[in-house]
Amino acid sequence: MMLAKCRQKRSLPFPLTKLTLATLLKVCSSQPHQLKQIHALILTTGLSVKNSLVTQLLTNQVILGDVQYARKLFDEMHKPRTFLWNTLIRGYAKNDMPMESVSLFRNMSSLGVRPDGFTFPFVVKASTELPESRAGLAIHAHVVKYGLEYNAVVRNELMMMYVKLGDMGLADYLFETMIERDLVTWNSFIAACVQMGYASKALALFHQMGLARVKPDAVTIVSALSACSQLGCLNIGNKIYESAVNDGMESNIIVENARLDMCMKCGSSHMARTLFDEMHLKNVVSWSTMILGYAVNGKSEEALALFSRMQNEGPKPNYVTYLGVLSACSHAGLVSQGRAYFNYIVNSNDQTIQPRREHYSLMIDLLGRSGHIEEAYSFIIGMPIEPDAGAWGALLGGCAIHKNVKVGQVAADKLFELGADIASYHVLLSNMYASAGRWDYVDKVRLKMRKKCIKKVAAYSSVEFNSKVHMFCSGDKSHPQSSSIYQKLEDLYIQIRSLGYISEVGSVHHDVEMEEKEAVLRVHSEKLAAAFGLINVEPKTPIRVMKNLRTCDDCHNFFKFVSRICMREFIMRDKSRFHHFRNGICSCKDFW
Repeated sequence: MMLAKCRQKRSLPFPLTKLTLATLLKVCSSQPHQLKQIHALILTTGLSVKNSLVTQLLTNQVILGDVQYARKLFDEMHKPRTFLWNTLIRGYAKNDMPMESVSLFRNMSSLGVRPDGFTFPFVVKASTELPESRAGLAIHAHVVKYGLEYNAVVRNELMMMYVKLGDMGLADYLFETMIERDLVTWNSFIAACVQMGYASKALALFHQMGLARVKPDAVTIVSALSACSQLGCLNIGNKIYESAVNDGMESNIIVENARLDMCMKCGSSHMARTLFDEMHLKNVVSWSTMILGYAVNGKSEEALALFSRMQNEGPKPNYVTYLGVLSACSHAGLVSQGRAYFNYIVNSNDQTIQPRREHYSLMIDLLGRSGHIEEAYSFIIGMPIEPDAGAWGALLGGCAIHKNVKVGQVAADKLFELGADIASYHVLLSNMYASAGRWDYVDKVRLKMRKKCIKKVAAYSSVEFNSKVHMFCSGDKSHPQSSSIYQKLEDLYIQIRSLGYISEVGSVHHDVEMEEKEAVLRVHSEKLAAAFGLINVEPKTPIRVMKNLRTCDDCHNFFKFVSRICMREFIMRDKSRFHHFRNGICSCKDFW
């Protein structure tokens, strides 16, 4: 109303003053369009205003996310103060414009404007989003130059920057040399380690935090439980949760959901369901966690049944919920159901569940895994959005399973056009050629990997025992119990061969002699982990083996036989799903 009157300035009974403008800015602070009108009003009236009013206008635009308009205001200002530089740097960083954030900081430095402790946290965070790691190193040099290396907030961001860059040595140095480490510092470092996959480091920090007598809060517990989820440490996770409750920490739904997620990612869907049913308050995250957890644990029927119940009595499903539903269809090969669910969200008027790239990738994965390669290819070509590496990677995965070299090569070419020189894609392509006996093409892929310095991710497996995580690599003999492990493995092979086990030498994608292929298969990391578990884990207790890559056909067959002769349950999590082995049968029904 007031703005409408100001547009008719001549008819106003009072003059348009700086006070009037200040009042207008306050009233219209949440209306981006009206803020622009106020700016136009200032320009058309020729009214000379103080920088404080423009500062308020610019700040409001940044808060509302219109950083481009804020930059226009900024560029019109004469010698903007450090506060405004910081405001715009922060605005760029928060709106996923890291290059602009770092570039503005460089302009600031070149003009001799002195940064302060509020400048660096956001520009450091922005630098971690850039492909070049040198940007962050240069900004660290500026931090030292201006004597801000001991500023707690700045140091926290630098610490997390080095974690994201994979330089744990420097991250540790910054952490250990901090003058004072408060709860925020501990939480930041632990969360960063979890986010970047350094779960063991995160748990070590959590233990160190306890020794330092720093009491954790809900944020700490969620991060610690997430670390246990990555490592498959069910017992450690339960102890962390119980200790927090015993220490008087009031539980909340975020912590409860993190515990649900941990149970599911440790292969304990039964425990997760008990906890879920006991929860007094369940939100959409609770339901979605359970549905996705059931899906990756091979319990697709339970996932879809729970989704049906959610539709009747739970909160409104969101796009994450449908990711779980489509995952359930994909892991069980439920093609017709998957098509129906996908078509529903495509045709829905509900914007909160409109299909995203992840939904398209899951549909391609479903079709590809089920052998509908041509349909999957047509689906990806007909996508209304540009297919990304996730979509083409899903198609390549399906082609590798079903040995469709023709379409697989197309998918690989598209991936490399997108610059997705990720080792796993090259390995998939190489394995596809190897399965088809195209060893000349295998050599070409491996030569390309060497030229581009692309290294295959080393496979490893782990088992939790006695509150520790025991890691194994293929052919590993570094474990203190190595002799016993290998002897146990030999005994297992003798027993399972008597039942008809034959090595799946096709799982070795190298052009070598049969004996050498068998020797390689015998010492895969998950087999060593299984032997360790049989030696140490008390009888009748499930042995949980976590592997970072997809398990091979031979190891899958091995676990089926061993579960039968030992009368033990093995729960193996590989890169894509869980395999629950009981009495010679796997929950995946040999579809994975």
